[in-house]
Amino acid sequence: MAQARNGAPRRDHVGEYHRQFADAIIRQIEAGTAPWQKPWKPGERFMPENALSGKSYTSGNALRLALAGQERGFGDNRWATFRQIAQAGGHVRKGEHGEKILYFDTKKLSPQKDDRGRQVFDSDGRPVYERHDKGRAFVRTYTVFNVEQARGLDLPARDAPVADWQAHRSAEAVIDAASVTIKHSPGDRAYYAPKPDQIVLPERGQFPSAEHYYGTALHELSHATGHESRLDRETFHKGVKAGFGSPEYAREELRAEISAMMTGERIGIGHTPQDGHGNGAAYVKSWIEALENDPREIHRAAGEADRISRYLISPARERLDAIAAEPQAVAAMAPPERPHASRVPAAPTHEAPALSPGR
Repeated sequence: MAQARNGAPRRDHVGEYHRQFADAIIRQIEAGTAPWQKPWKPGERFMPENALSGKSYTSGNALRLALAGQERGFGDNRWATFRQIAQAGGHVRKGEHGEKILYFDTKKLSPQKDDRGRQVFDSDGRPVYERHDKGRAFVRTYTVFNVEQARGLDLPARDAPVADWQAHRSAEAVIDAASVTIKHSPGDRAYYAPKPDQIVLPERGQFPSAEHYYGTALHELSHATGHESRLDRETFHKGVKAGFGSPEYAREELRAEISAMMTGERIGIGHTPQDGHGNGAAYVKSWIEALENDPREIHRAAGEADRISRYLISPARERLDAIAAEPQAVAAMAPPERPHASRVPAAPTHEAPALSPGR
C-alpha cells in the first residue's frame, strides 16, 4: 500500500469507490431491484444528468448514480457538484452527503506557492490552486449531490415525456439502422445466433406489449454488437465459447441487459426486463461471484454497455432527431397497433440459444 509523506498508509479512494459500488449493486441484485432488473415506464427519466449542463453521465458513473438515486429514493435524476450548485445560486442542505463518481484527467491540482514557497491566497482569503499536466491519464473521485439535496436552485422545467408513437418509431429506427437480420418465428424463444449473424424473435403479437417486444429486440441487438464485424467484444466471444450458464455467458448478459436499459431510456420506450435476462438465478449467482472477486467488474460492464448503446443509436441519429422534431400535432395520429396482453399470457423467455454458435 502506498504511503503518505508522514508515513501513514495512503487511502485508496478509487479502490474504495469500486468496492462500495460493487457492494451496493450486490445488495440490489440479491433483492432483484438492480436498475436493469426492474421495469421503467416509457418516457421515465431515470438515467442521471448534470443539472446545469443537461449532459448525461456516462459509463459506470451513469449506473452508479442511477443506483444511488433509486436506493435513496430521489425522484429527480439531476446531479451537480457542490461548486456547480453554489455557482447556480443554490446551496446543499446541511448534513447532506453526496455520491462519489470517477473522473479521468491528465492534470492535477496543487497549491500555488509564491517565490518563498508559501501558499498563495486570493482576495477572499481562499487558497489558490493551479493545474499541472501529468502527461498521462489518471483516475480520481469527486462528489456530486442530487438536486433534491439542494435549496435555492432555479432549474429549467423538464421536457414532457415523448409520446408512445414517437418512442415506438424511435425503436423501429434503431432496429432498422442496426443492419442485423431479425427473423420472427412462432414460439417462446428469443436469441441471437452468431454464425448466421441473425436474431430470432417470436411473432410481434406474442408479446404482451410493444415495450416487451422492443426491449427484447434491443437486448438481442446488444449481443449482436459483439460480432467481430462490429465491436468485437471479448465477453461476447468468451460467452459463445463457454456456453449458457457459464460465468463468461453471465458477464455478456450483464452488458446486454444494461445496454438495453440505457437504450430504452434514451429513446423513450423505458425498460422491461424479460424472464431469464435480469432475474435468472444462474445469472444472479454469477454476477454476485464476479463482483465479489473483482469489484471493478460492474464499472467495466456499465462502460461497455454504454458503448453498446451509443453504437446502436449512432446510425439512427438522423431519423431519431427527425422524429423528435415532428410537431406535437402529429401525436393525434393513430399509434401502431399494440398486441393485446390476453393473446399470450407471458413474454417470451430468453433461452440458451442466445449466444450459442450455429443456431
